[in-house]
Amino acid sequence: MIWLPGLRIATAILFVTSIALGVVTLRAMNDSRRWVNAASNSIMDYALAERTLQLDLLNARAGLLRNYDPVNADLAAGQENLADLENLQMQPAARRILGRLIATDRYQEGLVEQFKSANALLQNSLARFRANGASELGAHNVLSARILALTLDTSPQTVKEAREALARMPAAAEGTSGSQFLAHARLLVSVLPEIDDHLRAIRALKTEGRIDQLQTVLSVESRQRATLVCNLQVSLVGTILLLIVSAVSLVLVQRARTRELEAQAANERLSGAIATPLIGTGEATYRAQVQDAVRMLALHIEAKQLQLVIPGMAHFAPFSWPDETLDPSWLARFMDAADGDNAWSGCRVIASRGKGVAHPALDRAMRDADIRDLVLLRTDRPFGVVVGFEPASLAVAQRRDYVAGLGSAIVTIAHGARREALLLERDRLERTLARARRMETIGAMASGVAHNFNNIIGAIGGFAEMGQERTRPGSASRNSFDEIRAAVIRARDLVDDILGFARRGRSLKRPINLLNVLTQAVRLLSASARDEKAFDLVSSEMAYPVLGATSDLQQAIINICNNALFVSDDRPVTISLIRRQVPMDMELSHGSLEAGSYVVVTVTDSGPGVPAGAFPRLFEPFFTTKHGGTGLGLSTAWEIVQDHGGTIDVGIGPDGGGRFSIWLPEIEDGGAVNPIGDGNRILLITEPEGLAEHEDLLAELGYEPIGLALPVEREALQDVVSTCDAVLMAASRFALVETAVASIVPQLKGRVLLAALPDWPGSERPGPLLLLKHPIQVEQVSYALAEAIAAHSRELAV
Repeated sequence: MIWLPGLRIATAILFVTSIALGVVTLRAMNDSRRWVNAASNSIMDYALAERTLQLDLLNARAGLLRNYDPVNADLAAGQENLADLENLQMQPAARRILGRLIATDRYQEGLVEQFKSANALLQNSLARFRANGASELGAHNVLSARILALTLDTSPQTVKEAREALARMPAAAEGTSGSQFLAHARLLVSVLPEIDDHLRAIRALKTEGRIDQLQTVLSVESRQRATLVCNLQVSLVGTILLLIVSAVSLVLVQRARTRELEAQAANERLSGAIATPLIGTGEATYRAQVQDAVRMLALHIEAKQLQLVIPGMAHFAPFSWPDETLDPSWLARFMDAADGDNAWSGCRVIASRGKGVAHPALDRAMRDADIRDLVLLRTDRPFGVVVGFEPASLAVAQRRDYVAGLGSAIVTIAHGARREALLLERDRLERTLARARRMETIGAMASGVAHNFNNIIGAIGGFAEMGQERTRPGSASRNSFDEIRAAVIRARDLVDDILGFARRGRSLKRPINLLNVLTQAVRLLSASARDEKAFDLVSSEMAYPVLGATSDLQQAIINICNNALFVSDDRPVTISLIRRQVPMDMELSHGSLEAGSYVVVTVTDSGPGVPAGAFPRLFEPFFTTKHGGTGLGLSTAWEIVQDHGGTIDVGIGPDGGGRFSIWLPEIEDGGAVNPIGDGNRILLITEPEGLAEHEDLLAELGYEPIGLALPVEREALQDVVSTCDAVLMAASRFALVETAVASIVPQLKGRVLLAALPDWPGSERPGPLLLLKHPIQVEQVSYALAEAIAAHSRELAV
């Protein structure tokens, strides 16, 4: 789970974010509450102070206040509240209204001071006026009435009437109570309107309206702060919810990770339990170990039924569970359907019956097999293995740890299969090497013996021929010489058989039609038997392509057919030619075949069959049950067929006679296969710029190149040519190799000189020269080298 660290980091980030957001939210809530409280209290206290101030001013005007301390307290309270508001954070609109309110308050403070000064004079004059007016009431009753009315109403009319009444008053002597009465009356007429003007000016300031405006703006800002707090709270709740989801997810993922680790440990134990028995097993126990591994795998994944196939080891039948007799084609049908529907997703298929709209063939195969769910897994490395099973639950089968366990187990089995395949290949190569060494030893011995026998037989034949010439026909001596000559002929045939046996495996192989080879062999056999009906050839097609040497395959067929004709008592020998597809490795009477396509030549005689005692030794050199036989016919045929990658199966025919079947690998019709060398040493002489490329080409064709760059000195060629099997020259102009050709031709001694040149000057060419096209063509040089080496090998054998 690669995103588990990311989930852990996200959970940690959400945790830290939720804490930080909680702190910010709490701080915002506290700040908002304090701000709202402070703003509300300050504005309300200021409004109360303003109303109290208005009331105190009216009381002072009416003379109900003994001093101005209440008025001063009201002013101080208002200023303090404004200062508190000014210290609060607020928006520019509220700040502007507050500024205007502060300016109004300062202006009002000036008016209040003027009011206090005028009202002090008023109250003093009014008290004196009342005192003096009481003593002079009779004389001043009209003026007193007008002044009294003026104290209640300072309208212009009342002021006018008071002034007119004052004007009508007679003058009084200085220092008298009358003069004081008039002086105070004059002051009252002057001050009373002024004081009421101050009061009206204070009321005209409309402080209540400005307070209401500020309260409205602060209310809006308060709601905005509340909205911000609400948003923070919502964010906090969302973050906490995300934290809870993340934490729960982390717990679940961690639990799944724990389960995955436990499953991984179980998978590793399963892989170990499967791998341990597969290490060091032999072919005899390998199948049992794989079957046990299949059982453990099926139990581990709780499969209802399971089948495992190793395509590269077709000689092993499919491994099945719980019933080992499960149809071997059970898995193959699903694989074919999945391939036809292109249902593979990488290396697996997970399908459920009834949901096969996109994969109809697979759905039909599942219905035919009566299974609901299907899982197919395959791997090509390190070895091909395919597993198919019906899971107990499709949901469980889709789990990651489930698939990982299967993949690990399959790879473990694939490693075991690869090891087993390598062991089998090693055994096959060892058998091939032992056979090659045996044939090399037999060939060397046969060549030496045949050479000496030829010398002795030549001398015996010569003396026998001389004896025939010196004796009369029909005489006893002549008959003896005739027998000697016949024995010499049989000895020469034996020598030819020995030499033919010694030369096996050195022929050039090409794509050929085996029917043509067989038809020609039947014509030769019929002519030899002097009976066209001695052999009955049966075939159903016109082309049976194999990679082989025509002469060698004819020799193998002729040898087997001659033996069949010998035991058939003038009854025809049946020869059939068919194709056979081998789905898995198959054991035959004298060898085994790998899975693949084969062409089979079957020779059936009507003789007594193969004796039981001779059956194991049929293809041993010099073993024979035929009177006068050499024991090389069947062994030669066996070596030829083995050299072609096939084998011979021996059995009993329909009529109780012998049946010999030659199995040869089939190739694609018309397929071209370049012959491959056997490590033969090739002297390569070419231009310096092409030397490395041509050396790589010869190495790819199976030869050991010994490269020399042009120009080549004569001394450099003296000891090299004799160590090689052929010489290959390649140059863009003949002049570059002219000296080398002159030096090499005398040293060839049966070897072939291959020259890849644009042209050759003149019409005369050295006898062992084979001219090739320039530049070198892979197919041409591969066949030319194979023929040259084969010719040189035959000459050495003779």
